[in-house]
Amino acid sequence: MTEYGRKIWLLYLKDLRTELSTQDNLLSTFVFGIMLVVIFSFAFQLADVPVDRALAAVLWISVFFTSTLSLQRSFAIEQKNDALSALLLAVGDRGAVFLAKMLSNLTSLLLLELILVPLAWVLINVQSAGPTQFGLLIGVLFLGSWGLAAVGTLINGMTVQLANARLLFPILLFPLLIPILIGGVLCVSAALNYSTGSVKGWLYLLLCFDLIYTVVPFVLFDLILEG
Repeated sequence: MTEYGRKIWLLYLKDLRTELSTQDNLLSTFVFGIMLVVIFSFAFQLADVPVDRALAAVLWISVFFTSTLSLQRSFAIEQKNDALSALLLAVGDRGAVFLAKMLSNLTSLLLLELILVPLAWVLINVQSAGPTQFGLLIGVLFLGSWGLAAVGTLINGMTVQLANARLLFPILLFPLLIPILIGGVLCVSAALNYSTGSVKGWLYLLLCFDLIYTVVPFVLFDLILEG
């Protein structure tokens, strides 16, 4: 492993351990996500919404709103005692800080989805899907989570030093995530309808979205934090 990769790996482990060690925050995030899945699952069943649309909506609504609780904690530890300046001086490259925090946020979202997806699957009573459909579902969740983590880390880095960061974070986050929400819902619904060929364009859009919001902040993270 190169020295640069080692920096990213160590920062990633630090952030992930910090997130997993704060049991109160972690528990509140998981409980909130489970409550959303349960409430929306019963609501869509009572409204007699088709299974494919119900699962797609429940999954992405739950992941979107729950992600705000975890994503806005990206720089929470570094806010205390001006630890962010010390971290940046120790690392030297601010792009490495962005990548490490993005990967940590992505891991947290994927762990959350390991609970929310099976729960929604059972509550909505989805019939078994084939390997292609299930593979598309997993791929879309990964691409969507990647985009959530990248944009969430970017917005949190932009607002971390502002007084009203908690209020600004969701206001700036949700409009940028509209392509992920639309593409994710359509792709999950198509996977359960066995019409995977109709969403290739959305898959390419999600991938391009993820790459743009990963590469650009990585290159410009010096300016983002200073701004």
